[in-house]
Amino acid sequence: MTVGVLAAAGLSAALLSSNSAPTATPVVTARPGATVTPGAPSTSRATPTGSAPAGGPRPTTGPVGCTIAAPATAPSGMTLYVCYSMSGTVRASGGFIDEDQGSAAFSCADWAEDGEGAPGSGIQALQAPDPGDGGVTVEGQAVSFDLAIVPYGGPGSYASTSIAQSVSLGSTLSWSTNSASGATFSAEVKPDGSGSVTVTNLHNDSSNGTTEDASESWVCVMEPAS
Repeated sequence: MTVGVLAAAGLSAALLSSNSAPTATPVVTARPGATVTPGAPSTSRATPTGSAPAGGPRPTTGPVGCTIAAPATAPSGMTLYVCYSMSGTVRASGGFIDEDQGSAAFSCADWAEDGEGAPGSGIQALQAPDPGDGGVTVEGQAVSFDLAIVPYGGPGSYASTSIAQSVSLGSTLSWSTNSASGATFSAEVKPDGSGSVTVTNLHNDSSNGTTEDASESWVCVMEPAS
């Protein structure tokens, strides 16, 4: 997922708002097959897809103690090892590997310093890791985070971002800042490329009254070329 696409989608989505308050606040849970039915919040542990071949890569421990399953093939180049959690309508936590973010960077420090410019915009941005890039699923449905620091000015702490942030489960459930007042955003990136991001009070995009929080922490490693 490129930052350019994210920025465009986020800036467009930020113009949307809901003029009517929800009439109810149902709690929903996603079931396999991308169906949505009323019920208790999901408490399934998220798991990366794929398994390691015999004698291949081994599981590892993420930056805040989560278990990251062994990938099918050994990572190479700039690699983010990530622990994440979701709470609200969907409650899940786990770890994953993201090799997509910063794939053009020469080093973790280079990525931390420059981020990734949104093509044609002239605005620097840094896209946080996406569980979707790591093949993470909850109850058979893909988890995705669209969390980015815009504008990005290098290592440091950020208390806000200029584009909409969102998290989603499959194709039927999503929460964002698009229609929410009171959503919060905070992020930190260190010179070595490690960092964290937290969003709270994201509102359901179908205006059903539900909210979602999400957070993740990561470390950056330059793995040997395969």
